[in-house]
Amino acid sequence: MALFSTSGAAQRLSKEEEDLYQALTVSFRTRIAEQVHKPEDGYKSVIEHWTAHTQRDALTRQRTKARKERLAGAAKHKDIVFIQREQEKLSLEASATADDYFYVIQAWIKCGELKRATLAFEKMESVGIPLTVRTLAAMTRAHSRSGNLAVAGTMVQKMKDMNLHPSSIYDLSALLEYYIKLTPATATSHTTTTMGGQAGTGGSAKPTLDPSQTRVQEIWNAIEPQLQAGASITANNNAAFSYRTYLVYLINRAHNLESAVDLIDKMMARNISPELEKYQKTAMLVLARLTEQGYLTEVQKLLEQKDAALGKMVPATVWSDLMEAYMSRGENQKSRWIYNDMLQHGVVPSAKCKKLFSDLQLMGGTKDEGSPLVKQQHKQSEQDLLSILFNRTPKPVVS
Repeated sequence: MALFSTSGAAQRLSKEEEDLYQALTVSFRTRIAEQVHKPEDGYKSVIEHWTAHTQRDALTRQRTKARKERLAGAAKHKDIVFIQREQEKLSLEASATADDYFYVIQAWIKCGELKRATLAFEKMESVGIPLTVRTLAAMTRAHSRSGNLAVAGTMVQKMKDMNLHPSSIYDLSALLEYYIKLTPATATSHTTTTMGGQAGTGGSAKPTLDPSQTRVQEIWNAIEPQLQAGASITANNNAAFSYRTYLVYLINRAHNLESAVDLIDKMMARNISPELEKYQKTAMLVLARLTEQGYLTEVQKLLEQKDAALGKMVPATVWSDLMEAYMSRGENQKSRWIYNDMLQHGVVPSAKCKKLFSDLQLMGGTKDEGSPLVKQQHKQSEQDLLSILFNRTPKPVVS
């Protein structure tokens, strides 16, 4: 089927199609305009040239896509021999692209072969293949995680020197990791700073931030508007990774729990999870800090998000500690909600949880029901399912 129809008024291009047509054919139309005073053969040569050019581009994209899939499979199975062979074949190709080299570098990184990735990167530079944002971002992330912050810094500097500006969540999150590692381990000046940059306590004085802290905030400000729950697994993974990285930074390095709480509430409203259930040590650190400071509602939100994915992974003592903390504040109904939510999620109560529940029954005054939070999550899940199935926003329920 033709991309653009010219069969008459009934098939007129929409504005979007017209814009796409203009963008795709701008080079071709420019060359035609240059040939306007030349013989008919001039038009023929232009058409033949651009037809061949378009065909070459299509073949190049097809070849690169096939290489991407082969390297992804090799990286998954840690097939170093295959990746090396693929890199050697690439070095012999006259039409190798930046994407081709990126997929080779990415495969080496996924295999934990940073030295080989660096050699591929250097080869890319030596043969004059233009460096791209995502290649530099991938190398920045790999060197940051290996502790080579100086080398990671040279990758960031290359971006600046080449006037390359990361914009995707994946690329920006690489810079986020790098600058977080540069921040002081005890950034106490952040404890009075809110997400909006206003001082939470200590009068109107604006806290002094380390330059790397400033960059972390700037990068997060570029990432945060892009974080939305979507149907794409890759999009969800990128959103969860960025959210988790920044959340742990706020709690563990910046010691800014107020901003961390605001972040949890904001991401919860967007139905985005930090997926802490995949990182038990990090999860326990986050939950402990929030509980110590009395942010019990946020602890409950993290535990019960995604059908209690985190709540099912953590020790039962986390649930009992949360019940006990609510009871110590006289919020017995919330403690009862926690117990009922545990049962609804299939979490087996510990002996301490059962004892606390027994105490609640003896004291009386509580209702046997789950928390509004769980009901809200179930309603949100139904709306998300409708949105994915029908690609539309569900109509509000008339009460």
